[in-house]
Amino acid sequence: MHLKSSLSWCASLLALTTSLATTASFAEPHVPYKIQMSRTQPDQPLRKSTIMGRVKDEFAGRILSIEPQTDRGPDCHVVKLMGDDGEFRIIHVSCTK
Repeated sequence: MHLKSSLSWCASLLALTTSLATTASFAEPHVPYKIQMSRTQPDQPLRKSTIMGRVKDEFAGRILSIEPQTDRGPDCHVVKLMGDDGEFRIIHVSCTK
């Protein structure tokens, strides 16, 4: 009887982990926040201070980092922000890809 209950417990555990794995694979992918900006002067790239000001206007919180990603657009920057509400946000600014 002990072996039978152990096998039953293992089968239940296997069913649970399979169910969790299936649920995780259908979870919605992370969609970052996006802000579109354009240059005021076509020959001058967006400045980090301008980008930071726009992000602060849209989202309350503390900017943790700002990194250019020129492979995703000439003025693309990825901003990481810890919101005043405790939410961590990744904000894509002027990214075309």
